[in-house]
Amino acid sequence: MFMKQMKFLLVALMTVLMGMSVTSCMNGDDNTIYTGPAFAKCVSTYPAATFELANGQRLVVNELMMADLIQDNIYFFYYQFDTAQQPANSQTLNVTLYAGSTPTSISAKSTEGPEKAADYNEATAPLYTFNSDTSTQPGILFNEYLVIPIMYWVKVESTDEKQKEELNKHSFILTYDFTNVKSGDTTLELTLNHVIKDGSEETVDRNKYTSTYKAYNLTTAISAFKTASGGTEPTKIKVNAKTNSSKNSLDGAANSTWSETLKTN
Repeated sequence: MFMKQMKFLLVALMTVLMGMSVTSCMNGDDNTIYTGPAFAKCVSTYPAATFELANGQRLVVNELMMADLIQDNIYFFYYQFDTAQQPANSQTLNVTLYAGSTPTSISAKSTEGPEKAADYNEATAPLYTFNSDTSTQPGILFNEYLVIPIMYWVKVESTDEKQKEELNKHSFILTYDFTNVKSGDTTLELTLNHVIKDGSEETVDRNKYTSTYKAYNLTTAISAFKTASGGTEPTKIKVNAKTNSSKNSLDGAANSTWSETLKTN
């Protein structure tokens, strides 16, 4: 993905996670069509696909026919509606998908955690960057999901099929190790591991970088933390990752960290 497009998407994530309303993103007064990004949870698939934004608004997409929509997954897409017909602060908005945009699930795979740290899920490669500026910061969605913009090294292939095979080799596994957590501790510390599955005799030169998003449900990690801390709710989350913006190697990689206060239920 080109850098301009990637930066735009990462800024879009920050806009959504900061809970900015659509009225703050409107264009000129003469333009009543609002177009914007959505990082939203699918709350219903029938009779119409319905998604919930971080600010509680619901987007109803009547035109959407996707058999593989999964309720409670987090999706990213672009949508639009006419503010002359629907107030921007309506609790429910009937929207259309913008320019053929299709909701794409960014929910982490079941094999990507959060799960207990082990040898098999330890990082084998760095991220390109992590929390390097405001556009690459993770965020908390619905006080339950950790959404992470992930930039990482890849090999650029000659065909779409080969490129898909390359991308499928990459996993981003969120792990925890609460061995040293004591009763009363309040910091939920996690590690984001970039794991690449190459063939045993395969040497791959990854010299370009791209980006994706991952949304991790923190429920199991918080439950495991409370068990280790004697029932104490975490009030802060901390995520660590290995980064290297020079090459796809853990040699010389830096330790990057992001942290934020957690809201308690």
